[in-house]
Amino acid sequence: MLHAPRDYSRLRQIDYLETPPSYAAFLEHYLEPNLPALIGPALTESWPARQQWVCPDTGKPSFATLREHLCHTPVQVPVADCQTRDYTDQKRSVMDLKEFLDEWEARSSADQPSRTYLKDFHFVKTFPDYNAYQTPEIFCDDWMNEFWTRREDMDDDYRFVYCGGDGTFTPFHADVYRSYSWSANICGIKKWTLFPPDQEHLFQDNLHNTVYDINNVDRAQFPNFEKSRSFTLYQNPGQTLFVPSGWWHQVENIGDTISINHNWCNGSNLDLLLDSLVSDLKEVERELAHLKDMMDEHEWIETCQKVLLSNSGWDWSTLWNMCSVVRERVKRQMEQGDHHIRTDASTENQKPKETPIFPPPMISQQPPLELTLRRVDAVLNFIRQDPSAAWFLAHSKGISVE
Repeated sequence: MLHAPRDYSRLRQIDYLETPPSYAAFLEHYLEPNLPALIGPALTESWPARQQWVCPDTGKPSFATLREHLCHTPVQVPVADCQTRDYTDQKRSVMDLKEFLDEWEARSSADQPSRTYLKDFHFVKTFPDYNAYQTPEIFCDDWMNEFWTRREDMDDDYRFVYCGGDGTFTPFHADVYRSYSWSANICGIKKWTLFPPDQEHLFQDNLHNTVYDINNVDRAQFPNFEKSRSFTLYQNPGQTLFVPSGWWHQVENIGDTISINHNWCNGSNLDLLLDSLVSDLKEVERELAHLKDMMDEHEWIETCQKVLLSNSGWDWSTLWNMCSVVRERVKRQMEQGDHHIRTDASTENQKPKETPIFPPPMISQQPPLELTLRRVDAVLNFIRQDPSAAWFLAHSKGISVE
């Protein structure tokens, strides 16, 4: 077992931490037990984004400054139409950033609600030299961004900016891979409704469809939703919310809102990531069950992994490779300390690469290295001992699992 079972039944409120916690306290009270926390504005007060992107007299976005700093050249950004549903998400498209800012400012000036929401914008990747913020120490042990920003075949990251006017929202969901997330409000107010894990059966209908909008639930389709347990909080400017792994949530913007968000994971929620991958794979196998008799065993394994990667964004090789990269880094830290690791990161940052590399955590920014190594090795051994996973890695990906 990677981790003792978590118990959410006694949770009565979400903690508000006016003073940012030490890493040790955050690890003990929130990361390991997988509990949310709202952290006061002192955590982000030094960020250039909070100083440059907000009008000090009104607290609203400084549209002129945003255009000045971000619109030197045309930039295409992802946007969602909050009034048009597209399966479990909103209808997505791309838009010129200056056009988005102009439209947003016009609606804000006229006190009109917005429907267009800039979401999942890879800000660091798009503006690698801007340095709008610094990742807080308590969030630096971030395996997802450490791994993905180093992959030559996957120039990507999980560092985002969100911008939206009053009334824009993100539908009911749990984060990708059941990762952690942190969300820092630069301006505006976000209303969060958070649901502890292990209630998924209450959110689904008989066909495994999930609630889309918690404010408009069809009680006939989802008769058990009202039995679910949730917590509501309002996140003010400068505050940062830690959303743990597997916590379903819906987010609604009150007024003009800008936030900086990361999705991330580490050894504290590695067991939950593994459970998520196994669960996603079982769902794919269930959906494709009618095809299984038409394929030999190996074709079946490859097909399921291909669909898993398409649907969920990962497969056995993704988890294996991420854990292997982290394992090698942790081993080097155990042998040589932080100096060697930070030098490696500095050298890598000098390489021409579209996505700036996320630096590895210092030893003081992560759990005991021996514990991390045991947890990583447990996942690698789990994959080795699964016949279909081991075969897929060895024969389809050319990865030795010995």
